[in-house]
Amino acid sequence: MPETNSTETNPSELASELRHTVTRLYLALRRNSPVAELTAAQSSALVTLLDHGPMRMGVLADREGVRVPTATNLVDVLTRDGLVTRAPDPDDRRAVVIALTDEGRGIVDRVRSRRDDVVTAALDELSDEQRAVLAAAAPALRDLRARLEK
Repeated sequence: MPETNSTETNPSELASELRHTVTRLYLALRRNSPVAELTAAQSSALVTLLDHGPMRMGVLADREGVRVPTATNLVDVLTRDGLVTRAPDPDDRRAVVIALTDEGRGIVDRVRSRRDDVVTAALDELSDEQRAVLAAAAPALRDLRARLEK
């Protein structure tokens, strides 16, 4: 039977290793495919809206891990730049719903495409075995992300 690395079975050690590696991977990806037209916060908000659909300002703030005034300032800039729209919430006239515009969706698609190209080039440099391991881990990583996004 193959020997198991303690990091593979100890949730605390695995959490530390994954957190560090995923964070560094994300930062490396941002460095290798910068989004000149957007800040990291703007890019994140647009991706959140694309992935989860239109939402109230408070929900966007919660998903982005910021206070509502910070989200409001962020949305002000994105609205000014034509990347999102604000509309009254049909269920509560005091609230607004934020949605992506076609231009906002286009920017997210272009950024994702550039980043996919960067990751594809890096994957091409890995062995077939390493790519297979990453492919096998992808579903578990998606599940982990979903649990963290609750």
